[in-house]
Amino acid sequence: MTPEILQTLPPWGIALGLIGAVVIGVILGYGLLSLMASAVRKPASPDGPTLAEQAEPILRARRGVGKFDAQFDRLIEGTRLGIGGDTAVGWILLIAVIAAAAVYLPTFNELLAGGAAVLAGGFTYVFFWGLRNRRKRAIQEQLPDGCFQLARSLRAGLALPGALRETASYVPAPLSKCFERLATALSLGESTRGSIRRVADDAEVTEFDLVTEVIALHAESGGHLPALLDRLAGSIRDRNQYRGYFRSVTAMSRLAALFLALAAPTAVLMYVLFQREMFDRFLAVREGQTILTVAIVLEVCGVIWLAVLNRRQDDY
Repeated sequence: MTPEILQTLPPWGIALGLIGAVVIGVILGYGLLSLMASAVRKPASPDGPTLAEQAEPILRARRGVGKFDAQFDRLIEGTRLGIGGDTAVGWILLIAVIAAAAVYLPTFNELLAGGAAVLAGGFTYVFFWGLRNRRKRAIQEQLPDGCFQLARSLRAGLALPGALRETASYVPAPLSKCFERLATALSLGESTRGSIRRVADDAEVTEFDLVTEVIALHAESGGHLPALLDRLAGSIRDRNQYRGYFRSVTAMSRLAALFLALAAPTAVLMYVLFQREMFDRFLAVREGQTILTVAIVLEVCGVIWLAVLNRRQDDY
């Protein structure tokens, strides 16, 4: 039988209490697991991580579920929001739960709540996906200084792994992480071509591909690497300046494309709000429904095509 205190509560109060109980239970469980993990965790070695510990993240990113996790972590790192993959998953789930609760409390419909959770989580993921290119732009801007510092470190007599670590301590993230990964891979004995190719694939920046190809060419054929890096850094800086000029002169066209993409949805919204009778007549006939469906499909295709054209500039 239902307790008397629960019978006096409104349905939304019971639902809110259940949500609070679940949240408190999750927080207590997380705290208990954290205490247990800290009790059995091995203390950090004063000599630093071993080669096996350094190689484990690289190996895990190449197999099974770890490969999928590495791709998601790379996407979240590209947002430049300062969070990791685990935190991003937590935000997606939190926003989905909030949306589900906001829909379920007034409607008490499980299907609508589930749909709201999926949509809210999907929109959060799309938000992260839309910010993923911020890391590429940051690497492009930091790369000239990184190349100059790498050339100076090599002239000072450091070997390539040591010069890469010195450069990683000089330049900010995310470029520092790329150089640190490359230095770790070379220290582990991996071939120069294979290690720099993997790091370049993670960076996904054309200028970083040029830097890695110069390093690989030097490892295979020799040459004066500091001089090559200095010349390449000057070329990358010129490319960055030209890219900024290109964005400035095309800003009006890109803004016009944005307003053009918003024109049709705005017109439909105005008809729905202020000309509802005319809009209902238009949808009452089959021809109007067909025209509206075709217009929506073409609008979506046009927006996708404009987005692809605007993002092409990040690939070159």
